[in-house]
Amino acid sequence: MTIAVANGQIRKPTLSDALLLVLMGFVWGSAFLAIKIAVVETGPVLLVFLRILTALAPLWIYMAWRGASFPDNRFDWVLLIAMSLLNTVIPFFLLSWAGLHISSGVMALIMGLGPLLSLVVSHVSTHDDRFSMSKLMGMLIGLAGLVLIIGGDALGGVTADLLGDLAVVVAITCYAVASAMVRKVRSTSKEAMATVNMIVSAAVLAPIVFLVETPALGSLSTGAVISILYLGVVTTGIGYLLRFHLVLTVGQTYMSMASYIMPVVGVGLGTVFLAEPLSANIILALALVLASFAVARVGR
Repeated sequence: MTIAVANGQIRKPTLSDALLLVLMGFVWGSAFLAIKIAVVETGPVLLVFLRILTALAPLWIYMAWRGASFPDNRFDWVLLIAMSLLNTVIPFFLLSWAGLHISSGVMALIMGLGPLLSLVVSHVSTHDDRFSMSKLMGMLIGLAGLVLIIGGDALGGVTADLLGDLAVVVAITCYAVASAMVRKVRSTSKEAMATVNMIVSAAVLAPIVFLVETPALGSLSTGAVISILYLGVVTTGIGYLLRFHLVLTVGQTYMSMASYIMPVVGVGLGTVFLAEPLSANIILALALVLASFAVARVGR
């Protein structure tokens, strides 16, 4: 069964959408801690490959349980293959590589700039997810909260690891473009989109992982194994389903607001579990972030 979802009009967000948005923000924010724990033992390429494989099995099972099917037209296949590179292979590698050079909190903070790129990409690529004064004000308020965190302790070492910073910025750009492509898909369900993403990504990375990094799975610590499983099942499997659902129903711009929760979660987890610096401005930043959601919803 195929479900025609991509060409439908987006609707006004509901309370359930807001709750899903908050959940996705927490899921995204927790990914950076797991990356930091695992990548030092696996290297970036192997980590991405294991993350994708771990996500693939439950996604495929869920797709079958929902009665969804693979794309039935060439256009969707071409689009989904391109999305797999921009949505999974490239950003997953860049974020894993950045995890070797910058803190999990700094990664989360930079990723919080995603809504600004998503706003521009969505305005250019869609006809019903455009700029509005309330969206712009909401984005600016959220950005003010982000600046509060960046202006604190977490920004201290960023300039020393410029390449790591740039890797995260490129990853954000890839995600923004891929999210805009989601609504161009003609007749494929979100379950099939997520599963195809993992299948194509695994096929691309399989030969690379054995050339670049020799797998030594037996030597992985318990923490690394748990982190890989969490990255695959929760942040990738569940995270992708949440992301595609929100993009298709309430639009890319609204979905991207989860990026304002993500820095707070990322910095907080890095502080608690990795002893990364914690800024006293986080509480005020969180208040601004929550205010940005309320403002962005006005006048939709």
